[in-house]
Parts: sequence; C-alpha cells; structure tokens
Amino acid sequence: MPPRLSHYPIASSTDRGDRIFRLNLQNISQSICERDVLILEPSGSDILSCVSKGKREANLTHLPRSEYVPGIGLGIGKCPYDPADNSTAVYVEKGNPFGLPALYSGTNAEFTKADSVIFRSDLYNFTSGRKEHNFKRTVKYDSKWLDKPNFVGSFDIGQYVYFFFREHAVEYINCGKAIYSRIARVCKNDRGGKYMTGQNWATYLKARINCSISSEFPFYFNEIQSVYKMPHDDTKFFATFTTNTHGIMGSAVCSYDIRDINAAFEGKFKEQATSNSAWLPVLNSKVPEPRPGTCVNDTSGLPDSVLNFIRKHPLMDKAIDHEFGNPVFYKRDIILTKLVVDKIRIDKLNQEYLVYFIGTSTGNIYKIVQFIRYGRRHSNLLDILEVAYNEPIQEMGISQKTGSLYLATDHVVKQIDLAMCTRRYDSCIRCVADPYCGWDKEAGVCKLYQLGLLQDVANETSGICDTSVLKKRITASYGQTLHLSCFVKVPQVLRQKIVRWYHHSTEKGR
Repeated sequence: MPPRLSHYPIASSTDRGDRIFRLNLQNISQSICERDVLILEPSGSDILSCVSKGKREANLTHLPRSEYVPGIGLGIGKCPYDPADNSTAVYVEKGNPFGLPALYSGTNAEFTKADSVIFRSDLYNFTSGRKEHNFKRTVKYDSKWLDKPNFVGSFDIGQYVYFFFREHAVEYINCGKAIYSRIARVCKNDRGGKYMTGQNWATYLKARINCSISSEFPFYFNEIQSVYKMPHDDTKFFATFTTNTHGIMGSAVCSYDIRDINAAFEGKFKEQATSNSAWLPVLNSKVPEPRPGTCVNDTSGLPDSVLNFIRKHPLMDKAIDHEFGNPVFYKRDIILTKLVVDKIRIDKLNQEYLVYFIGTSTGNIYKIVQFIRYGRRHSNLLDILEVAYNEPIQEMGISQKTGSLYLATDHVVKQIDLAMCTRRYDSCIRCVADPYCGWDKEAGVCKLYQLGLLQDVANETSGICDTSVLKKRITASYGQTLHLSCFVKVPQVLRQKIVRWYHHSTEKGR
C-alpha cells in the first residue's frame, strides 16, 4: 500500500481568483486558510491582505460537526472515502429544478467502494434554508449504469451535465474483461421518476469514447486518464488516454466535438436480450416516446414505459469518434497523465494554433502544436520540458492573465511561462516552429512573436533560417575524418529527428 501523503494540493476557483490550498491529511483541522493558500493570480489587495493577515489563523473546520452549509451537507456521495480514488464534481448554479444551485459529483458513496455513483445533492432554498428537492443518483449496484468507474472530469454545458470516466465494459463481459472510456449525460432539470425510481436519474445515458489509431485493424487507447475543456469554449473536449498497463504501454491525446457527442446520444440504444446474447442495437420500434434521455419540464410525469426503458438501456450503441480520424499525438512506452490547451490567434495573418501541454508519469511536459492546413489537421512535437524528476504530474492549469502554466505533483507546485522563447530556443530552426515565438534575424535571438519576426509553424517556407545559420569555417586535408555536430547537447525533442546536411556553395547557395 502506498504511503499516505501528509499534505495534498487541491485547486479552487473563486470570485477572487484561482487558488491552490494545501490540506493536512493527517489532521485537516491544522490546515490554515491564510497560511496554506497559493493565489495564482494575485492582485494588489491580495498582496496587502497577505501581509496584514500573516499572523492570523482561520481554521478550515470552523463549523461544528453537527452543522453544514445548506445544499452541500454531508460528504457522502460528493467526495470519496479514499483520497486516492478518482472522483469529480462540478457546482451548477443554473438550470436545476426550481432554479436552485446544486453540486453534481461522480465518486464512491461507500467505504467498501461497492457503490459508485453519479450524484446531485439535495436542493436548498438559501433564503429560507428549506430543502426543496431530494438528491438524485444512479441506480445502486447496477453494472449496466456504472461498473467500477474511475471519474476524470465533469462539465456543465447547456441543458446537461457531462461526466467522463473509464469503467469495466459490461458489453464485453461475455468475451472477457476490458476497460472502456465513457461519457455520461444527465439533464440538469431531471426530477427523477415516480415511486421507487424517484431518487434515480430519469435522463441518464452513457456512450463509449473512442481514441484509436485508424487502420484496417485499429489500435485502441481504451483508458481515459484526464479531460480538459478550454474556458468559454463549450464545443471541444481534449483528453489523454492510455492502453492497459498490463500490455503494450502507450498513450494518446484525442479531441472531441460536442456535436459528435450529442449525435451519439441521439442515436440507437444498445441492449443484451439475455445473459448469453450479444449486445445489439435496439430497434427504433421498441424505443418509447418521448425519447428516453430527452430533457422535459417534469421527468416525474414520464410514462412508465420510458422510465423502465432507460433503466434497462442506459448505454448507447455508437461510440463517439475523435476528430480528424487520428489522435493529436501518440507515443509508446509513456503514460500521459494531465493536459491543458491554449489557443493562439494571429488575426492579421488569419492563423490559429492550439498548443497542448501534456504531463507524464515521469514529470515531463510534452509541448505540441496543432494547426489546420487545407482541411487537414497537423500536429508537431515542439519541446519536452523536464519539470519534476520521476514524479507524476497530478494537476495542470493555465492563467492567461499571467501567461503561465501551473502544475502540481504530490510534493510541489510549479509555475512555468507559456512562452519561453529567449530562454528555451537558441536556434532559428526551433524558434520559428513555436507559435509563441519569432526569430529576430538582425539580433540573432528568439523573441515573443510579433509581426516582422520570422515564423514558420507549418514548415512551409524552405530555407527560412538559411541566413540565420551559424557558420563555422573548418579546414580539412584530403582523407581526414571530421565530426560535425549542431548542438553541444542535442535536445530530447530532436533526438529522434533525421539530420540532413546540405552543402552551401558560394556561387549556388544551398
């Protein structure tokens, strides 16, 4: 059993900015808000407050154990008993029954981990303090709904809350054991069913997520590890996947469009007629009206045929495919853990790039650029940053205000500049490939990109760096062997690249 951590970093988003708190797991009451908080985007008032409150102690557990915040309540169904469990939660303020805020979570609701649940807390009226609506949850101990899931993310988008997780594949059980990645969806205004089904979701659906290398025999990365959605963009999801660690080890990054996700939920359902039958699509004639999973004004008024159908058929038939037919990036013998994505837009040149920062289990960050050319997606590995030696990267975040990437392992929190042009690139060939940077051929240095500097992210301009190549005169006699090298130490990202040498003539050039 791995050793327990004495402290653990958690992220929080408030109206005062993004923060990271350090909690003492041996005794949470010893955690002090002012002492154990790191403000990622501090303002002037925050700095003054830090100075003035330096000696003041505020206990995290200031409420008596018999009291709790209305609408949050006890932790059962909202957070796991074991801090090592993979859980997720999202606080939804709009769209719930009676317009009341609620916490949605995916976690284990029992100490034995036998009861995995997608849960919505009781709905409270904060003005009166009165409970207006009971909690909602997935059906208990039903492997068709959830089967030993590991949750990695949850998002509030439109009428729905989406959950990403991996779980044992119930549709594969007759052929052996397998783990598939899933996305589940519930309506925010779901009020449950009637009678015995009143505490259960009446709109819960789930579908498989596919991340694979396309070919006649696709190679699948079945186990989702993390998911990311850019702020203010509800149309795209980005996720890291791995193969099963007991086989050939490999990882990939795939991207998904919300339209493809919702199209899968509008498709056919999947069913197993008997315990020995294959899982097959449900005939349209067997699907009741209104269509199961559709958001309605009051789900408690749905007919029994709809409630019984969705209880037995939560799984969709069609898997959700990733964009452009192939992963953004894949590599063998590596475990990708977390990722964040930044968008760079150069309006005057009508160019747009996505830059992925992908953490690994060994403490590295892979920096990848993606761009579209002639309707096709291209992606290139730009850099490999060694940030935490042999420690898995557990959390990552981006601050546009500070232009920084934040990451956390079990023991440290680090801040890294998104654009590290001058400090990272000393050659034109690497500088022009990074959309954050541009090469100043007059000064011979890499700078933050602006119009007038050299840049060629798509590698479309042949010889763009010819005038910036460092020239060194070497005299050799006939029959002499020379060792030619570009770098004193070859960067890790270039070690697998093919090196091409060109002869430059005074008359003809390259």
